[in-house]
Amino acid sequence: MDHLKNITVEDEAPRVVSPFSCDVMSINGSGSSLRNPSLYIQAKASHTFRGQKFDKAKPATKFKNDLFKAQSLKALLASGCAIITSFAVSNNALAQDDIDLKVTGKVSTAIGIDDQGDFAGDVNAQVKVKGSKILDNGLEVGAVVEARYDEDQPRRGFGAGRLTGLLNGGPRGVGPLSGDVFVQGAYGYARGGFGKVVVGRDKGVARQLSVTAPTIFDAINLNDYQSDLSGLNDIHTVNDFSGYATKISYLPPANLLGGVVGGLQLGVSYSPKLSECGEDLCGPQDDRFNISEASLLTESSRWEDVLEGAFFYQKGLDFGSDGQKDITVGFGASVVTASENTAIPGVATFFDDYQAYSLGLNVAFRGLTLGGSVKSTNAGIRLPDEQDDDYFAFDAGVTYKTGDWAFLLGYGKSEANLVGATINEPTLARDTQTAQAGVTYFLGRGITIGAAAQYIEAKDNASSIRQEDSVTAVIETGIRF
Repeated sequence: MDHLKNITVEDEAPRVVSPFSCDVMSINGSGSSLRNPSLYIQAKASHTFRGQKFDKAKPATKFKNDLFKAQSLKALLASGCAIITSFAVSNNALAQDDIDLKVTGKVSTAIGIDDQGDFAGDVNAQVKVKGSKILDNGLEVGAVVEARYDEDQPRRGFGAGRLTGLLNGGPRGVGPLSGDVFVQGAYGYARGGFGKVVVGRDKGVARQLSVTAPTIFDAINLNDYQSDLSGLNDIHTVNDFSGYATKISYLPPANLLGGVVGGLQLGVSYSPKLSECGEDLCGPQDDRFNISEASLLTESSRWEDVLEGAFFYQKGLDFGSDGQKDITVGFGASVVTASENTAIPGVATFFDDYQAYSLGLNVAFRGLTLGGSVKSTNAGIRLPDEQDDDYFAFDAGVTYKTGDWAFLLGYGKSEANLVGATINEPTLARDTQTAQAGVTYFLGRGITIGAAAQYIEAKDNASSIRQEDSVTAVIETGIRF
């Protein structure tokens, strides 16, 4: 149901093989100085269908104040073009072998202003190439490669909120830690009557089957966001600690139990180990807080044996006689555990095995969707007996879609209580809450434009109460292909 949040399970729709070509047409610079250039990137894509060629040029995308960002995005687009055209050259051979090729992607931009009159912007892009073949015995085998441009994505998965946790999770992908372009995923899979098995660098089932509050945006969500122009948002309820670490995942066939339990999808993932911490690799993303004992982490410190279990259940309820489902309910839950291996013999630290739990629920009635989610985790920190978690977050929201228009109201809150050197001296006690209202309009051909107003309040209570707040107005554009 398109009323519900898009769950990131593989699309089962039939695939079509078409020869593609594309070209990064230009990158142009203008401006009075190198410190403040205005840059434009333009790309062109074409494909041939039933003997007729169609060309479409993407409008130029403008970048300000950062030549490197524009060059990086150009590199990502160029790599995507290279992948597409390399497959297109051998398209006839692929068709003869009944190999299906699917290229998808999305680009989002966010430009906004805060209540202090400061402007900010962000660009995100993803390209995904998937090839698959159905064997004579009915088994489907395939491989997927994903590339991503994202300047705000942390180098590692975070144990608590994005601003209040060690980066002790799995890697974001493969690429330079200082760069914004990286290979996000690369994995192979097999699917048949037994279900689906995935091996390689992919997100775990806890993220694949996650459910959060409904949203209408790609990047500027109040939870699990890609762009936060305020720099204060610490709310995160998606259970994605393992990141894109090498793992094996198994998802039984949908509706495995059948009957009244129809619409149930189960899954389990296992990652042998996450990357070693390296020099400062597991430290917090910024300098908002310091954990003195974090300096005891060595280059071989890591969390390992990451186990994820999750399920997603969807059920349509019919209260009328027209045979159509009046209400659709979607519910998801997950648990993630990991063993601590901080490799500090004889030294008592406050690190511990990682544990996290997440729940999410959406209810859709025609164009209206209500929902929310919650996550609780110890963040990989040893807790005193009287404390249940180091990080707790939830979100709630409602969306309404009518024709090409969509509207959103949302709220989220998080509480981080990370333990310091002694139980009575917490290093960080940070509370964050945010509210958002927004609207989007679908222009057609995968293009959406939207606007949102968001309020964020953050309180740090480590030694003295410090409160920060921000009101931002943001315009987001999204292109999917």
